[in-house]
Amino acid sequence: MTNIVIFSCPKVTKKLGCSCSDCLNELRNGKGPYKIYDSSRNLELVGIINCPGCPAEIDPERIIVQIQYLLKFNVNKIHFTNCLSFYCAFRYNYQVLIEGKFPDIEVVQGKYETVSLSCVPKPLISQTM
Repeated sequence: MTNIVIFSCPKVTKKLGCSCSDCLNELRNGKGPYKIYDSSRNLELVGIINCPGCPAEIDPERIIVQIQYLLKFNVNKIHFTNCLSFYCAFRYNYQVLIEGKFPDIEVVQGKYETVSLSCVPKPLISQTM
């Protein structure tokens, strides 16, 4: 059994209204970064956590507190969402921080196949009458 956590960006989830549904769909269908798992292998999503914010805004050590709570669920891997894997300037810092504090947990970054950046809002078009 592989227990995974999805790690997402609060700027995208909170400010842009992303529900992580595209990332969850790839998990469910074994696509994108979830191709690494044998289809016969049991995967269990044990949590979805948000980064506490860019390091300039909030102490990244708060990530450690969130993961420590999830240890009781025997987390094996933490998958970064598409937005984190591609747009976060601090993603490798977070990976080093997590894998340094929790050597038994692997961080997976990868390209999602079907995520179409639907979480990025389209420009508002105002109609004048």
